Amino acid sequence: MKKRIVFALLIIFVVTFSVFQRPAESKRVERSGKRTLSEVKPQSVQAAAFSVSEKASSFAPASPEDGQSNKKTGDEKARQVPNNLPFRKQSESAISDIEKNFAQTSAEPMPAPTLSFDGLSSNDNAAAYGFRLVPPDTFGDVGPNHYVQAVNALLRVYDKNGNALTPPFKPASLFAPLGTPCSTRNDGDPVVLYDPLADRWLISQFCTQFPPFRQMFAVSKTGDPTGKYYIYEFVMPNFKLNDYSKIGVWSDGYYMTTDQFSGGDYAGTGVFAFDKAKMLAGDAAAGYIYFDLASPSTIRLGGLLPADLDGVNPPPVGAPNVFVGYAATEYGDAGDAIRLFDFHADFRNPANSGFTERAESPLPTAPFDPTSSDGRGDIFQSAPGEPLDSQSDRLMYRAAYRNFGTHESLVFNQTVRTSPSGGGYRAGVRVYELRKSNGAFGIREQATVGNNSESRWMGSSAQDYQGNIALGYSFGNEEKKPSVFYSGKLATEPVGIFRRETALIIGTGVQTSAGSRWGDYSAMSVDPSDDCTFWITNEYYTAESGLQSPFGWLTRIGKFKFAECSPAPRAVITGVVSNASNNQPVEGALVTANAVFSRNTNANGDFGSFLFEPNTYILTASAKGFRSRTYTVSVTNGQSLIQNFALEPTAVLENVGTKFIAESCAVNDSAEPGETVTINIALRNTGARNTANLTAVLQPTGGVNNPSQPQNYGILPTGGNSVLRPFTFTAAPSLACGDPVLLTFALQDGAENLGTVAVTLNTGIKRTALQENFDSATAPNLPDGWTTGATGAQRNWTTATAQKQSAPNSAFSPNPLQVGVNELVSPVFQIVSPNAEISFRNWYELETTFLRNKFYDGSVLEIKIGNDDWRDIEAAGGVFISGGYDGVLDGCCQNPLVGRRAWSGKSGVNQTSEFIFSKAKLPASAAGNNVRLRWRVGTDVGTSRQGQYIDDLIVSDGAICSCRNIQSNRAPFDFDGDGKTDLVVYRPNDNAGAADFLIQNSFNNSSQNAAWGSVGDVAVSSDYDGDGKTDFSVFRPATRTWFILNSSNFSITTVNFGLADDVLTPVDYDGDGKSDIAVFRPSTGVWYRLNSSDGQLFARQFGTNGDLP
Repeated sequence: MKKRIVFALLIIFVVTFSVFQRPAESKRVERSGKRTLSEVKPQSVQAAAFSVSEKASSFAPASPEDGQSNKKTGDEKARQVPNNLPFRKQSESAISDIEKNFAQTSAEPMPAPTLSFDGLSSNDNAAAYGFRLVPPDTFGDVGPNHYVQAVNALLRVYDKNGNALTPPFKPASLFAPLGTPCSTRNDGDPVVLYDPLADRWLISQFCTQFPPFRQMFAVSKTGDPTGKYYIYEFVMPNFKLNDYSKIGVWSDGYYMTTDQFSGGDYAGTGVFAFDKAKMLAGDAAAGYIYFDLASPSTIRLGGLLPADLDGVNPPPVGAPNVFVGYAATEYGDAGDAIRLFDFHADFRNPANSGFTERAESPLPTAPFDPTSSDGRGDIFQSAPGEPLDSQSDRLMYRAAYRNFGTHESLVFNQTVRTSPSGGGYRAGVRVYELRKSNGAFGIREQATVGNNSESRWMGSSAQDYQGNIALGYSFGNEEKKPSVFYSGKLATEPVGIFRRETALIIGTGVQTSAGSRWGDYSAMSVDPSDDCTFWITNEYYTAESGLQSPFGWLTRIGKFKFAECSPAPRAVITGVVSNASNNQPVEGALVTANAVFSRNTNANGDFGSFLFEPNTYILTASAKGFRSRTYTVSVTNGQSLIQNFALEPTAVLENVGTKFIAESCAVNDSAEPGETVTINIALRNTGARNTANLTAVLQPTGGVNNPSQPQNYGILPTGGNSVLRPFTFTAAPSLACGDPVLLTFALQDGAENLGTVAVTLNTGIKRTALQENFDSATAPNLPDGWTTGATGAQRNWTTATAQKQSAPNSAFSPNPLQVGVNELVSPVFQIVSPNAEISFRNWYELETTFLRNKFYDGSVLEIKIGNDDWRDIEAAGGVFISGGYDGVLDGCCQNPLVGRRAWSGKSGVNQTSEFIFSKAKLPASAAGNNVRLRWRVGTDVGTSRQGQYIDDLIVSDGAICSCRNIQSNRAPFDFDGDGKTDLVVYRPNDNAGAADFLIQNSFNNSSQNAAWGSVGDVAVSSDYDGDGKTDFSVFRPATRTWFILNSSNFSITTVNFGLADDVLTPVDYDGDGKSDIAVFRPSTGVWYRLNSSDGQLFARQFGTNGDLP
């Protein structure tokens, strides 16, 4: 793919049960009709910074930084940014397709623009920065009341009559409150989108100041783009440049694609899903889910676009976002085709997210040729204009999605060659409409708008609510100066026929000096108010602007609609949310419709307006401290409905602390399996109403046995101090040491149910196999048991004080400028469990390039298990959980660790190194072995850096439960789970309602009766479900059936096992804390059991005829 060359003036630039088989290597596999890209795995990253912007309407006109001047003359000089290598290279043996799928032009012209005005310009940049930026990368979107335009590197808000409501302002004006280095940057690649489901505006740009790079997001707090924004800074998950970021609005997220580059080398596509719900709520914990499509089978998937929603009819519930790409024979692909992918984002459990190719993909297309002339100069202008870049190597932004109810549609376009290969180059715009019905997409429209006389490029396309398509583009040739044109067609017009094109603006100038860079995209969007009117923006020159500066581009904004399109049926719902107790407005309430549309209330409680298709909607208003309220309303075309919400205030209780005050066994602030403990639970009221008589009841679930009586918290005022109450319970003996215990408290305030509060405790205390903070030794000595060595120019590890997480020392390795390697070796320690983890604080500055695309000096972590050889922690089976390796060490310069994955460059995500938290699971094979660890720093012939520091190292190894009450020591016939045998008799009978088991519980001397069994049955009561309580159970000799009533969940288990004459012997044979169904057969002396741990049958001869168990 031809990558963008972006220029700037002076020294500034815009970077613009079948589960048992496992394949030996990553392959694309078939699953549920989709091709799963099994080698790509999701990563999740939380926002690095969050704040709230000032109102955009308060921004003063953008002005240059100190030392710059307002230049509007043509004397500037441009500096060329080195070109990235294209990821798509034409196959030498491929034959270029000849375009034959030209759109036929009807006699019917496209409608004339009803509004056309100039947008942002190169002069605006000169006034704002003191220099000009090229290309503009013109983009914009329209909302109910505004049009917002973005260029490199300015934004401006207009009303829908073309009047400016803000001055041109820099993106950094929005992001300034973040207070980060990137918050002051205006690096470009701007995107602005309107979200019709949430009535919000989204603005984004990237930051390329230093790796790892950033993506900046601003989400308006309301539907007013001149107001305040929630602002976020997201750090990219690796050191790749997030170039050409393209974003799509969807029901559950904001989806994004990037073309990734490592230095100047293409490094695959990145696909992202940002957590829309949290971003709309201004939640600082908002994050994204990411897939790196850089595997062998996905590396060629460049230039993907996410679907971007148009209209007010959302996608089907739960539908994944669809990503669009293409294949071409000129690039060595098997055929010309459109490829489609589903991105399912699970923000609650990101590991469940998936990126899959759809079953119908690829969709074969009519032949096309996406290649252009060598170099970037493809589109010829009239003299003295330079050749312009056609951007023919990618799909053009956007992939416009619309749900028509009867079908779903995707409309997008790309630039293709319309002239024979080898001759003079001409470009046309291939526009596609895909329709999805019966679960699969198919191609409805695929026509190329163009000819051999002029070039058409820089396309953008969209579809109104009737299915009419509009396509905008740049237009020109050697005689006709670059202009902005548009074409289109009605949904009722035949496939392949487009209307006669119309000009938005005729250019009178040419671009003479920008290295062929005309821009990366333009924009076509649809007005949500009538869902008929198309808004278009693109760039052009006039003779005057070209004379004023060789970089004097202008932009144009306009609108038009098909006369045949009448406004879409619409209904409006407005209202306010108030406090039912005092009629005061509730600010920040969330109002949803059908769980997809959303609005938030302002300080007056006003949630604005919902713009709907006539239908029935379920409206719900909710706010913290209030009970939610739901109405079902039906609206008709043209109706304006006022739906107010009066929310009842309620108390909201939160646990703000727990404290152990009594433990029946080990006093270690831990509830061990089988142990009875008492803990204080602190509750605080953060709601909107005081409690009057709050009661908390600990539930007998989640590993809690024998909970104590309810506790009364009484009156808890809202925002007041917390109140403590004690609760006693027994941790279920069936819990494994280290398992969590989930305490659930049911809350009741008089007649009002306040829900539940949950508290999680871990059983046992963590076992520490190794712990070291390097503070016991006097620098530069190492602590006892730690050793070091070095070869070549490298030097030994020492303790040092220059960088440390905890004073006074850390372990330190230098990073010299010659070849060598050293090692820091830990003492021997023993690992008991297969779940051991190592964590340590890790600071390093090791030689790499500025872009961190080549790693020269690096550090590795190795492990020695028993008598095995030393192996890298990953190669031995360990897995980094956080703070893992940065990449592979380069082979250029004799590093002894060449080819190894390693830490290199600077630790952390900022410009200067910082301590990061490195954590890894040790290999499961370490369990039961003596283990040692070693850190090695390898250096090459190059330059020196500071080195590496490690501190506060801990190897945790499962948990220790010093008083665990295992099954063999439990009291038999303990029906109430208090660890004591209860008095019980079995009286089988067949009388209706009569008890078979009669029990006196030892816990509180209460009586318990149970009807379970019949005459002739034999009692075999034991703890089969491992919850610490004996289960009612009988054996029926006549049918050889065991009937078990599980006390944990009252489910019934029936098993046919044994013979009528067998001796019944149920106990825990396999040690999993559950009794196994078992018998002894006196006639043969054979024991038979059904293991509860794995369901396997076990038989063993032990005894002779006549023996008894």
